[in-house]
Amino acid sequence: MIQIILIRIAVWSIIFSISTVYAEEMIITIPQGDHTRELKTVIEWYVPINHDVEIGDVVTWKNDDITGHTVTSGKGIGFLGDPETDKAQPDGYFDSGVILPGKSWSFTFKEKGFFEYTCIIHPWVERSITVLEPGVQIKDIRISYALIGTISTIIVIIVGTIIIINLRRRYLEKNPK
Repeated sequence: MIQIILIRIAVWSIIFSISTVYAEEMIITIPQGDHTRELKTVIEWYVPINHDVEIGDVVTWKNDDITGHTVTSGKGIGFLGDPETDKAQPDGYFDSGVILPGKSWSFTFKEKGFFEYTCIIHPWVERSITVLEPGVQIKDIRISYALIGTISTIIVIIVGTIIIINLRRRYLEKNPK
């Protein structure tokens, strides 16, 4: 009985952890601390690395951090890059310029595709937007670190519970009251 409940919890957690948002306007928050390289992996637990929108949708980035950021299409340097020697590689599709704290910037996506973006000031910050044809469901779900962590934790809990139940059952079979 408990195994069935745990499996149901795991399935529902996985289903609700997959973020596929289709909207006419999407607001993406640049969270407080996003400029701090040491917090990058912690922040990504709370901020999806990829958002899905449709052609024609407006995406607005709101800066809730204490410092300015840019939203610039192209590749960042990654978590292991060296900001002293490595530079972001903008591709020219979109660039917000500096978005000051408390301010926002919007962009309307007019073509489908997968668009990586970074912050030129903090090039270790890397995220992406997947732009789809209207009404088309995404076929390849990109999995975030948070989802991988959630799935791993659920699997460990389920396997651990099953092992404990089986050990307890064996113990009770060998030592009847």
